[in-house]
Amino acid sequence: MHLLAVRVTWENDISIWMALMARENSSHTLQLRRAAVWWNGPSGQLLQERAAGLLSSWIGGLGAETILQLGQPVFWPEPPDSRRQTWVLLNDGFTCDADAYFQAYGSCSLLPFSSMRFDLVIVPFCLARLADRQAVLQECWRILRPEGHILVLDFNPAGSLGVLRRWHMWRRDRSWPWRRPFLSVPELRRLMEKEGFSLCQGRYFQYTLPGLHHDAHWMELVGDRWWPAGANAYMLLGQRRETASPLVGLAQHRLRIGGRRLRKIRWVTVPAAAQSGRG
Repeated sequence: MHLLAVRVTWENDISIWMALMARENSSHTLQLRRAAVWWNGPSGQLLQERAAGLLSSWIGGLGAETILQLGQPVFWPEPPDSRRQTWVLLNDGFTCDADAYFQAYGSCSLLPFSSMRFDLVIVPFCLARLADRQAVLQECWRILRPEGHILVLDFNPAGSLGVLRRWHMWRRDRSWPWRRPFLSVPELRRLMEKEGFSLCQGRYFQYTLPGLHHDAHWMELVGDRWWPAGANAYMLLGQRRETASPLVGLAQHRLRIGGRRLRKIRWVTVPAAAQSGRG
């Protein structure tokens, strides 16, 4: 009788857990659909165009060969430099017709990749809809190679979209996709530095005023001076630096196996003891 009661309780727990997981997945899918509708609208298209123009120049200066983008939006129908770079798009449940990208299915907080796999990870506006933002940054650190970069784009709470979000929440508008508070630059900077990223560069962009459907280009010139008022979004570029053993470069060693000469390439680092002796 006791074993039967334990089995019934266990089966009930499993059924409750499966019902909660199904409800969470359904909510996540609905949120992604609402976000896709917003990105395809006039405000989303305007922000995508401005972000794509900035991303092209920033990515081109990093020299990355393997690039991962987490989630939507997809800024280009095909990668900007697909001949020299390998682009992977993490699809966490949204509908995507970008056949030019390698697509992997998984969660942003539990990436389905091995450690030290990518030179650059792009996080485009997905932190605004995720609960565990620190877990996403931890996963980005894990899959980045030494001296690799993370490029985060997110909404600015001091911009017109931040005002619009508060209005939608006050109206209890369920169609509004961004229900969590936007991360400010100081908040995101603390999260990245907590994970160990060294910040390299950043800026605000896409200045608009409520009711306007075009960018205020004269205000874009002030964006490099870190004026947050009116900017809908910002970009932060961080780098994974190994404090104990910073990366110096690649070394080639010649091996002879079975009469054949092979080249073995490995990372070269500076030991911590040598570092302290240099000061």
